[in-house]
Amino acid sequence: MLKHQKTALALSIAVATLVTPTFVPVALGASDTIEEVVVTGTRRAARSATDSAVPVDVFSGSELQNQGTSDMDDLLRTLIPSYNVTRQSISDAATIMRPANLRGLPPDDTLILINGKRRHRGAVIAEAGGSLSAGSQGPDVSIIPGIALKQVEVLRDGASAQYGSDAIAGVINFILKDDAEGVTVELKTGQYYEGDGDMAQLGVNAGFPLGDAGFLNVSLEYKTQDATSRSQFRADSDALRAAGNLAVPAIPQIWGAPELDDDYKFFFNSAVELSPNQEIYAFGNYAERKVDGGFFFRNPNNRGAIFTNSSDGSRLVFDVTATNGLPNGTGNCPGSTGSANPTPAIFPADLSDPASVAADNANLAALAADPNCWVRNEVDPGGYTPRFGAQVYDWSGVLGVRGEFASGMLYDFSGSYGSSDVQFYLNQTNNNSLGPDNLQTEFRTGDYTQTELNFNADLSYPVDIDAFYSPLNVGFGAEYRREAFEITQGEEA
Repeated sequence: MLKHQKTALALSIAVATLVTPTFVPVALGASDTIEEVVVTGTRRAARSATDSAVPVDVFSGSELQNQGTSDMDDLLRTLIPSYNVTRQSISDAATIMRPANLRGLPPDDTLILINGKRRHRGAVIAEAGGSLSAGSQGPDVSIIPGIALKQVEVLRDGASAQYGSDAIAGVINFILKDDAEGVTVELKTGQYYEGDGDMAQLGVNAGFPLGDAGFLNVSLEYKTQDATSRSQFRADSDALRAAGNLAVPAIPQIWGAPELDDDYKFFFNSAVELSPNQEIYAFGNYAERKVDGGFFFRNPNNRGAIFTNSSDGSRLVFDVTATNGLPNGTGNCPGSTGSANPTPAIFPADLSDPASVAADNANLAALAADPNCWVRNEVDPGGYTPRFGAQVYDWSGVLGVRGEFASGMLYDFSGSYGSSDVQFYLNQTNNNSLGPDNLQTEFRTGDYTQTELNFNADLSYPVDIDAFYSPLNVGFGAEYRREAFEITQGEEA
């Protein structure tokens, strides 16, 4: 197994580092309106959105759940004006993990947080799906179930001075539910107006008390969704069918959303009060899904290295004669690979000439009848269309303690680990070099794996100054981070 690995170690000490504060209740004012409490974009204890010094959009969990769509990327696209993400048909890994852009910047320019903690990046480095995202590697937010969220806070402004260079486009902070009791069950189902893309989703959220001053909140979601097709006829496949090759499908290449199967998402959030001024907390997730999408049609009349020679466009013919199991090249197949004295090469038909089509059909029939010769058309007379997909695994865990020293200094010490693994495959395809005796059609093409380890120490201290309306907040901290990206080679075939 060939592996390529790059590892980065970072140790940084920064003044004014974000401190994740404890949550405070939302209170009713004199006008009986509810102030939205935010923790994003500020180093102080939770404050209202109207008092925030930066533009922060706050979306409640109910706003996420009360939408027809079920994918988190699509939910955010509906709610956030500057959040852009599209369906990626036949776009390699971008079909598996869609790149999303905030404020017209690449995916890895938006910092994704969960409960104020940095989310690890997804394993896919965007190579398709638009030049804006090319070469970027952002977190996979599609693994977050809407039923697990208390609210989402979006800082739609550059925040690199406070959060670092990956917050140039802004910050999205997903706040998990912290209810200590109650159960919510949600069932969604539906399809597109065209009659495809049937979706079924079941979500469950439950809260449990931990002692007298603690909670455990868990969320589980399962979803399955059929593929969609917005395909049109292809000129090359139509020409083959018009010439009499009815083995070619009427619509051989599917453009649309991929099939989603066994999409499991599990999140938990918990905290236990150790003393009036200290609590220990933990949260994390496990998710997996299988994504299966269409790929490009392989034309049986001109696909190089499969049906035709890439060098001259002639029919690709194999001489399969053998002595003691080894090719001996005595079959004299037309223009074949492996023959000692091959007859002149044959070429695919000119589809506009009925006589050429008839001659080509006769040649193919003769090759199929000759046990010494073999062409791929014998197996796939109408060509074929591979299926490209991946099995995706994602998990993470965060453990920390936070509170307040006797001096009034707030602290938050935490450690986290996250992993994203994408195992690619290509099915309904072939490798001609394996020969007619090994018609393997399913191949594992390799893995991408991203892992991240973080340790954080965040501290802040409010200083009372008479001239100021509120205390001056002094924040500082340290971080150790280790990131590793690994590419694992697929099977040799």
